[in-house]
Amino acid sequence: MKFPHFFTREFAMNRPSRWIAVALGVLVALPTLVLAQGVVITGKVTSEVGQPLEGSTIFITEMSLGVQANAQGVYTLTIPAARVTGANANIRVRAIGYRPEVFNVRIAAGRIEHNFVMKIDVNRLSEVVVTGSIEGTERAKVPFAIGRLTTEDVPVPSPNPISALQGKVPGMRIASTGGQPGSTPEIMMRGPTSINATGRSQSPMIIVDGVIMRVGNLTEIGGLDIESVEVVKGAAGASLYGASAANGVMIIKTKRGGTQDGVRFNVRSEYGFSDLNSLDYGQPVNHHLQLDETGKRFCVQGGGNLAGCSRTMDFMSEIMRINNVNADTSRTPQLFQWNAPSAAELVNLYQAQIWPNQYYVPFAQISTRNAQKVVSVDATGRMGSTRFFVSGGYTDESGAVKQLNGQQQVRGRINLDYEARRDLLVSVSTLIDEGTTDNHGVNFGGLLRGAPAGVDYLVRDTLGRRLLRGGGPGIRGSGNGAGSPLYDSENSLEPSWSRRVLASLTTSYFPADWVTFEANLGYDTRTRSSESITFKGYRTQTASNATNFGNQSIGDSYQASINASASVTLRKQFNADLSTKFNLKTLFDENESRSNSSSGERYVVKDVFTLSNTSTNFSTGSSSSTVRNMAVVAGANADYKGRYILDGTFRYDGSSLFGPGNRWAPFGRISGVWRMSEESFWKVPKVTDARFRVSRGTAGNTPSFSAQYETYSCSASGCSLGQAGNSQLKPETTTELEAGVDFTLWDRIGVEITNARSVTRDQILNAPTASALGFTSRWQNAGTLENKTWEVSASMPVMTKRDFQWNMRASFDRTTTYITELSIPEYQTGLFVMTASRDKVDGVPRNRYSNLWGRKFYKNCGDLAPAVQPLCGPGKDFQVNDGGWLVWVGAGNSTSDGIMKNLWATKLPAAQSPWNYALHWGHPIIDRPLRGEKGEGIGNQHILGKTLPDFRLSYSTTLTFHRLTFYGLLDGTFGHQIYNQPEGHGLFDFNSATFDQANNTIANAKPVGYTWRVGPPEGVGTGGFYDYINTQNSFNVENGSYAKLRELSLSYRMGPIGGVGDWTFGLVGRNVLSFTKYSGYDVEIGAGGGQTGSGLINQVDQSGYPTLRTFTLSFTTRF
Repeated sequence: MKFPHFFTREFAMNRPSRWIAVALGVLVALPTLVLAQGVVITGKVTSEVGQPLEGSTIFITEMSLGVQANAQGVYTLTIPAARVTGANANIRVRAIGYRPEVFNVRIAAGRIEHNFVMKIDVNRLSEVVVTGSIEGTERAKVPFAIGRLTTEDVPVPSPNPISALQGKVPGMRIASTGGQPGSTPEIMMRGPTSINATGRSQSPMIIVDGVIMRVGNLTEIGGLDIESVEVVKGAAGASLYGASAANGVMIIKTKRGGTQDGVRFNVRSEYGFSDLNSLDYGQPVNHHLQLDETGKRFCVQGGGNLAGCSRTMDFMSEIMRINNVNADTSRTPQLFQWNAPSAAELVNLYQAQIWPNQYYVPFAQISTRNAQKVVSVDATGRMGSTRFFVSGGYTDESGAVKQLNGQQQVRGRINLDYEARRDLLVSVSTLIDEGTTDNHGVNFGGLLRGAPAGVDYLVRDTLGRRLLRGGGPGIRGSGNGAGSPLYDSENSLEPSWSRRVLASLTTSYFPADWVTFEANLGYDTRTRSSESITFKGYRTQTASNATNFGNQSIGDSYQASINASASVTLRKQFNADLSTKFNLKTLFDENESRSNSSSGERYVVKDVFTLSNTSTNFSTGSSSSTVRNMAVVAGANADYKGRYILDGTFRYDGSSLFGPGNRWAPFGRISGVWRMSEESFWKVPKVTDARFRVSRGTAGNTPSFSAQYETYSCSASGCSLGQAGNSQLKPETTTELEAGVDFTLWDRIGVEITNARSVTRDQILNAPTASALGFTSRWQNAGTLENKTWEVSASMPVMTKRDFQWNMRASFDRTTTYITELSIPEYQTGLFVMTASRDKVDGVPRNRYSNLWGRKFYKNCGDLAPAVQPLCGPGKDFQVNDGGWLVWVGAGNSTSDGIMKNLWATKLPAAQSPWNYALHWGHPIIDRPLRGEKGEGIGNQHILGKTLPDFRLSYSTTLTFHRLTFYGLLDGTFGHQIYNQPEGHGLFDFNSATFDQANNTIANAKPVGYTWRVGPPEGVGTGGFYDYINTQNSFNVENGSYAKLRELSLSYRMGPIGGVGDWTFGLVGRNVLSFTKYSGYDVEIGAGGGQTGSGLINQVDQSGYPTLRTFTLSFTTRF
């Protein structure tokens, strides 16, 4: 090598000068040499008690570099030599549930070590959320209430993503009003926004990985792959989503790939059982039928020349006789003495006889503890520029009824994030789910309140067949309780098969710090095939050509939805204090639905289940619909000093569901946040992280598909007019004003308080039309519904020691709903009267939404009209009996004299009754107008309660001691009523344990007429509690308040076994125990559909499939 000339002898310089020159050269070259080396930043992330925070994200925003801490909390962040500048940079760390930390350091070559100790973020204000905002924003700067749950908040994960959220977000009510496997719990945010939701829903808009859920069932999405759920409960926060978001918005994100190279596997498995929670539902063990002198055999009803009880029969032998016949029908049963009592017999018969020989619990006979299985395996990691998450799972929910198979699902998911360049990210999410469901229904009502206790439903006849009839005419006059659920499921098929494919593609391009372009495409499709097959030879009580020879129907449906959006976000930092953002976005979505069905009857050949094998009554049907929506959105945000935030959005929606004359509708929001505790003057002791937020926004509900169109009904004889069209039909528009405050007390207790008031105008109602038009009705905008809501939540890390942690959370919410305007005549639908009248009935405004109307039995003297009250009291005509009901006994008598004085058969004639209505001695009395008053003789309508609750509470706690963790969730709904329809049916069928009389005395025993039908002229009874003129009354409408031990888990983390994995074993219970005074079988019940659009509003117990209780053994591991 030839050196420069100054190192040669020709370079004339003294020695000191030479060394100075060399030193200067080294100093000049040193920065270059140093910068040629990279930087390794390493350390550990722990909590205040030294617990490693696995999964913590450590990043340098300016360099777009980041890593995650490992299981020991250790991180290593490497900066390539080419990017080492010698400048200072902020190393930031975030961990879920902890406040973010920042460490400023000069990025110089070599190794930098720094440990982070994280403080608990009780209110989670540092979390970044995306729902309702123009881009990801810290919760501290979001101007409306938003709930966010992550996997850490769901210690008891559920295959059903909605069930896992119950009791965890204030203002979000979730209940499984039907427990059949495959059913989805119903959701309501705050309160209803539609008076009439026919063909629609009161549930929120749901988006999964950028795909709008327009089709299918949420159970198909799966719950074990979910990373986070964000919930916005009202229009103030959901205005960004426009015409479909008045009921709130739920954003579900599934898990994504890791940031570190390599692959990590996770396995979760659960195995256990489901059951019907309890078998104690009020099974009557007494009856009123006549027995012979032995008390073992039943008397056959007399007739003609035969006296009653001249013949007798063994109950189960008679059941076998009517079933055990080699024919497609059963025999006619003999008539049991007093199976259909006359009016005279109603007041002389008592439900006090014990079932002879043996009695059974039919509900227990058909129930079983079927297996509950869950298996999930996933892999997450990074390879080069691609991050990935891959999972596969299988669930088996067989339910809890014998011979039924429930639902089985297999699903797979692949999520990819590809960093094509430093400024370009492409994300792909895919899901495929295939499921099989047994759709057999179960007549729980017949079992609970119709089946005689003496029937053994598990027995088979001599031909090996299940019982066809377990009761019916001859045993009781109503004829109810004749069916056998086990026979039906053994002689018919009700399967369905579904395939769901969901995919989304999101591209984010950020060429500079001040601009981001984003495009999204989502696709969701579901195909479903179903069959209903009745076997040839299916038995019926009487001959039926349509059933005995078998029949079959098949149906195929196809649903597809596509949504796309493109947006640009611009950012401008004016100075150190003021930053702004502006977003412009356009959206489009389309959903299509097609269905075809065919059916036929009378199989030619047995056990060949094809329509070509049927010979009569062929029929076909088909339907199709297409809905298109589009919108443009603009939003702006300004942040001043990090403590004053102003936010605004505007959205313009167009939809094919709107009438042609109103195809577009505007929505928008203006909102702000003031972070009070960031002010220099903030000196409130022990209060930190305080902020005030307020938001006013609008969102909408679209009409149903057919609402804008004219409809006709056509047959071979011609066509008739249905509903009139409405070209001016608009969406319902909800305007919500929401204000709230969040703060932390003593750095330990996080509190969030929210008040919201929403007004939904332009209610879409089906109004009657003038008869001259020929149409019966027309959908029109004709009302206003108002909600007022309070929500409070608190969270507290009670103790955070290294080996012992205890966390608690609690929440409260209350919503009241009123109809404030109605431009059509008030009307009754089901339990409800829809009216805007503010007049009070029973001290309650008539326009309170969800008022439950019915007839009322008197309970005390104060209930009587003033003119009658002097006749009420001890020793007088009207007295209160031992059951708390006001009854007529006649002056000088008492309520205990019925048997001793032979008074039950006496009667107060209508001419002597204050109501001009005959009264039977000792029977309950319905409130009616007095003699001469308007409506005389007809029972008055009363507000018996309401179906929406006064308030809701929830409480959860998590305790960890060393490796042992306990978790429990208790939630409750209080102050609402349920119409207990099965109890009314039980009274009608003389089959309710409420009035078993065997243990009563002659002073308080009551005849069967006391509980049966009303008397003439309305009914054929003597004035009992079963009031068939208006089925709901103050006896069978009950307090539906309850608290439920919703989730329990106990787990132990064992760590590696044989040096492999990180194993955790646990016991899990779901829907463990209910605390309630409701006498029905399942308090968490409701009837979906109808005008209300939600079983959470239509609180009718129709003996549906009850909520299942499950217990499982779980294990998880990762490696």
